[in-house]
Amino acid sequence: MRRMPTKALLGIAVLAVVVVCALLAPLIAPYDPNDQDILNSLAPPLTRGAEGGLHLLGTDRLGQDIMSRIIYGTRVSLIVAFGAAGASALVGVPLGLAAGFLGRVAESAVLVLADMILSIPFILLALVVMSVLGASLFNLVIAFAMVRWAQFARVAYALSLELREREYVLACRAGGVSMPRTLLVHVLPNMLGPLTVIFTLELAFAVLMESGLSFLGLGAPPETPSWGGMLQEGRDELDTAWWLTAAPGLAIMATVIAWNFIGDWVRDRLDPRTQGVLR
Repeated sequence: MRRMPTKALLGIAVLAVVVVCALLAPLIAPYDPNDQDILNSLAPPLTRGAEGGLHLLGTDRLGQDIMSRIIYGTRVSLIVAFGAAGASALVGVPLGLAAGFLGRVAESAVLVLADMILSIPFILLALVVMSVLGASLFNLVIAFAMVRWAQFARVAYALSLELREREYVLACRAGGVSMPRTLLVHVLPNMLGPLTVIFTLELAFAVLMESGLSFLGLGAPPETPSWGGMLQEGRDELDTAWWLTAAPGLAIMATVIAWNFIGDWVRDRLDPRTQGVLR
């Protein structure tokens, strides 16, 4: 049994902290994220608050505790990441299977639509969708699903081209097994490895893009603490209050790198070429 790489262990440790913060935010956050301490507006890290508490990472322009807002911001990042990646997979994987198994018409329709989506920069499509739907977490997940499903569809289609010629699939056809049962029982389980890798990498991408859209004012609502929103609030204070952007920026960077570390490890574990065996 191979030992888990250090990078994977580091990624799991970072994400464990993120998950704990999201689940236990009211218990571990030193302040309510929306409480204001105007007397300590733009206070640097390690400043004592008006009531004697410690602002470990400083405060923003309204005197809100940065550390508390980062802790609560983990909820937005995880909700959007899993919601966006999950919704994209639920849309893209069935379309990819349809393109691979339902004939030329379905294949052409899905591939042309996927190519159209992939040919346009993601941020432009997301901006258009969010401008139409409005800023909310639910709409943010919908925007991701409308844009990122093509990634899953292309992967599922490529895998379908190989799997549809396997003996067990041909046997199902010859035996009169229905197409939905064949796909669910015999085809989809053999796609889970590559799709899991794509899903993990999409989680990292979703965290990054949620922060970018929130930075542009099209992500989480202003009253909801989010890392991208905190970056947007601190961009005008870079010279005088560097901690406003440094803290959420480090949180985004650490989370995205952690997801990528785990994605690399999952890919290596599921790739037979890295294990010296043939499947």
